[in-house]
Amino acid sequence: MNEMTAVAERRASAAEDMALRQALHRFVTGRMRDGVEGEDIVQETYVRLYDYRRKRHIADAGAFCFAVARNLVHDHFRRLRALPPAAELAEDIACPQPRADEVLDYRQRVDILVRALRTMPPLRREIFLRRRLDGVPGAVVAADLDMTQAAVDKHCTRALADLRHALERRGLPAGGRA
Repeated sequence: MNEMTAVAERRASAAEDMALRQALHRFVTGRMRDGVEGEDIVQETYVRLYDYRRKRHIADAGAFCFAVARNLVHDHFRRLRALPPAAELAEDIACPQPRADEVLDYRQRVDILVRALRTMPPLRREIFLRRRLDGVPGAVVAADLDMTQAAVDKHCTRALADLRHALERRGLPAGGRA
Protein backbone atom coordinates (compact mmCIF):
# COMPACT_ATOMS: atom_id res chain seq x y z
CA MET A 1 0.00 0.00 0.00
CA ASN A 2 2.85 2.43 0.81
CA GLU A 3 4.31 2.04 -2.65
CA MET A 4 0.97 2.73 -4.32
CA THR A 5 0.45 5.77 -2.16
CA ALA A 6 3.89 7.14 -3.08
CA VAL A 7 3.18 6.64 -6.79
CA ALA A 8 -0.18 8.36 -6.47
CA GLU A 9 1.42 11.29 -4.63
CA ARG A 10 4.10 11.66 -7.30
CA ARG A 11 1.45 11.69 -10.04
CA ALA A 12 -0.58 14.29 -8.18
CA SER A 13 2.54 16.42 -7.64
CA ALA A 14 3.48 16.17 -11.33
CA ALA A 15 -0.04 17.18 -12.35
CA GLU A 16 0.07 20.15 -9.95
CA ASP A 17 3.49 21.20 -11.35
CA MET A 18 2.16 21.00 -14.91
CA ALA A 19 -0.94 23.04 -14.00
CA LEU A 20 1.24 25.64 -12.24
CA ARG A 21 3.59 25.85 -15.24
CA GLN A 22 0.68 26.36 -17.66
CA ALA A 23 -0.88 29.00 -15.40
CA LEU A 24 2.48 30.80 -15.08
CA HIS A 25 2.97 30.70 -18.84
CA ARG A 26 -0.49 32.22 -19.44
CA PHE A 27 0.18 34.84 -16.76
CA VAL A 28 3.54 35.87 -18.21
CA THR A 29 2.66 35.76 -21.91
CA GLY A 30 -0.49 37.74 -21.20
CA ARG A 31 1.68 40.55 -19.90
CA MET A 32 4.59 40.17 -22.33
CA ARG A 33 2.76 39.43 -25.60
CA ASP A 34 5.86 37.44 -26.58
CA GLY A 35 5.86 33.67 -26.15
CA VAL A 36 9.61 33.25 -26.39
CA GLU A 37 10.43 35.92 -23.80
CA GLY A 38 7.57 34.61 -21.68
CA GLU A 39 8.99 31.09 -21.73
CA ASP A 40 12.38 32.46 -20.65
CA ILE A 41 10.75 34.17 -17.69
CA VAL A 42 8.87 30.99 -16.71
CA GLN A 43 12.15 29.07 -16.87
CA GLU A 44 13.89 31.69 -14.73
CA THR A 45 11.00 31.53 -12.25
CA TYR A 46 11.49 27.79 -11.84
CA VAL A 47 15.25 28.20 -11.46
CA ARG A 48 14.69 30.68 -8.65
CA LEU A 49 12.08 28.41 -7.07
CA TYR A 50 14.48 25.46 -6.97
CA ASP A 51 17.35 27.62 -5.68
CA TYR A 52 15.17 29.08 -2.94
CA ARG A 53 13.82 25.64 -1.94
CA ARG A 54 17.37 24.46 -1.24
CA LYS A 55 17.73 27.12 1.46
CA ARG A 56 14.23 27.50 2.89
CA HIS A 57 10.82 25.90 3.03
CA ILE A 58 8.15 27.41 0.77
CA ALA A 59 4.62 27.09 2.09
CA ASP A 60 2.89 28.02 -1.19
CA ALA A 61 4.97 27.36 -4.30
CA GLY A 62 2.27 28.81 -6.57
CA ALA A 63 2.20 32.16 -4.79
CA PHE A 64 5.99 32.24 -4.72
CA CYS A 65 6.21 31.53 -8.48
CA PHE A 66 3.64 34.17 -9.42
CA ALA A 67 5.43 36.78 -7.28
CA VAL A 68 8.79 35.93 -8.86
CA ALA A 69 7.30 35.92 -12.38
CA ARG A 70 5.61 39.29 -11.81
CA ASN A 71 8.92 40.78 -10.63
CA LEU A 72 10.78 39.31 -13.61
CA VAL A 73 8.22 40.79 -16.02
CA HIS A 74 8.63 44.20 -14.33
CA ASP A 75 12.42 43.88 -14.53
CA HIS A 76 12.16 43.00 -18.22
CA PHE A 77 10.15 46.13 -19.02
CA ARG A 78 12.43 48.26 -16.83
CA ARG A 79 15.42 47.07 -18.86
CA LEU A 80 13.61 47.83 -22.11
CA ARG A 81 12.83 51.38 -20.97
CA ALA A 82 16.49 51.90 -20.07
CA LEU A 83 17.66 50.98 -23.57
CA PRO A 84 18.14 53.80 -26.08
CA PRO A 85 15.50 53.88 -28.81
CA ALA A 86 16.27 51.58 -31.71
CA ALA A 87 17.57 53.42 -34.74
CA GLU A 88 16.31 52.58 -38.18
CA LEU A 89 18.90 50.72 -40.20
CA ALA A 90 19.68 52.11 -43.59
CA GLU A 91 19.90 49.77 -46.53
CA ASP A 92 23.23 51.18 -47.65
CA ILE A 93 25.30 50.83 -44.48
CA ALA A 94 28.94 50.65 -45.43
CA CYS A 95 30.89 47.75 -44.00
CA PRO A 96 34.14 48.91 -42.40
CA GLN A 97 35.93 45.73 -43.54
CA PRO A 98 37.61 45.67 -46.95
CA ARG A 99 35.89 43.76 -49.73
CA ALA A 100 37.17 40.29 -50.63
CA ASP A 101 38.68 41.49 -53.91
CA GLU A 102 40.56 44.25 -52.07
CA VAL A 103 41.96 41.75 -49.57
CA LEU A 104 43.16 39.52 -52.41
CA ASP A 105 44.71 42.52 -54.17
CA TYR A 106 46.54 43.56 -50.99
CA ARG A 107 47.80 40.01 -50.40
CA GLN A 108 49.04 39.77 -53.96
CA ARG A 109 50.88 43.08 -53.60
CA VAL A 110 52.44 42.02 -50.29
CA ASP A 111 53.68 38.76 -51.83
CA ILE A 112 55.23 40.64 -54.75
CA LEU A 113 56.88 43.20 -52.44
CA VAL A 114 58.25 40.52 -50.09
CA ARG A 115 59.80 38.66 -53.04
CA ALA A 116 61.29 41.92 -54.32
CA LEU A 117 62.76 42.69 -50.88
CA ARG A 118 64.36 39.23 -50.75
CA THR A 119 66.09 39.76 -54.10
CA MET A 120 67.29 43.26 -53.20
CA PRO A 121 70.98 43.73 -52.30
CA PRO A 122 71.38 43.21 -48.51
CA LEU A 123 72.65 46.73 -47.71
CA ARG A 124 69.84 48.39 -49.68
CA ARG A 125 67.24 46.15 -48.02
CA GLU A 126 68.61 46.87 -44.54
CA ILE A 127 68.65 50.62 -45.08
CA PHE A 128 65.15 50.62 -46.59
CA LEU A 129 63.64 48.52 -43.80
CA ARG A 130 65.26 50.60 -41.07
CA ARG A 131 64.22 53.91 -42.63
CA ARG A 132 60.73 53.10 -43.92
CA LEU A 133 59.43 50.30 -41.69
CA ASP A 134 61.25 50.92 -38.42
CA GLY A 135 61.15 54.72 -38.77
CA VAL A 136 64.81 55.21 -37.87
CA PRO A 137 66.02 58.69 -38.90
CA GLY A 138 68.38 58.81 -41.89
CA ALA A 139 71.15 60.40 -39.87
CA VAL A 140 71.09 57.55 -37.35
CA VAL A 141 71.16 54.90 -40.10
CA ALA A 142 74.04 56.76 -41.78
CA ALA A 143 75.99 56.93 -38.52
CA ASP A 144 75.33 53.25 -37.71
CA LEU A 145 76.54 52.12 -41.14
CA ASP A 146 79.35 54.68 -41.42
CA MET A 147 77.79 56.25 -44.52
CA THR A 148 76.74 59.68 -45.61
CA GLN A 149 73.13 60.84 -45.37
CA ALA A 150 73.08 61.19 -49.17
CA ALA A 151 74.11 57.53 -49.59
CA VAL A 152 71.31 56.40 -47.26
CA ASP A 153 68.80 58.52 -49.19
CA LYS A 154 70.04 57.09 -52.49
CA HIS A 155 69.65 53.50 -51.21
CA CYS A 156 66.06 54.29 -50.10
CA THR A 157 65.27 55.82 -53.49
CA ARG A 158 66.66 52.80 -55.32
CA ALA A 159 64.78 50.39 -53.02
CA LEU A 160 61.51 52.20 -53.74
CA ALA A 161 62.26 52.06 -57.46
CA ASP A 162 62.94 48.31 -57.20
CA LEU A 163 59.62 47.75 -55.40
CA ARG A 164 57.71 49.91 -57.89
CA HIS A 165 59.32 48.06 -60.78
CA ALA A 166 58.39 44.67 -59.25
CA LEU A 167 54.72 45.71 -59.08
CA GLU A 168 54.72 47.14 -62.60
CA ARG A 169 56.31 43.95 -64.03
CA ARG A 170 53.23 42.07 -62.82
CA GLY A 171 50.85 44.65 -64.27
CA LEU A 172 49.95 46.36 -60.98
CA PRO A 173 50.23 50.12 -60.54
CA ALA A 174 52.55 51.12 -57.72
CA GLY A 175 50.13 53.59 -56.17
CA GLY A 176 47.08 51.42 -55.42
CA ARG A 177 44.42 49.09 -56.79
CA ALA A 178 44.49 47.92 -60.38
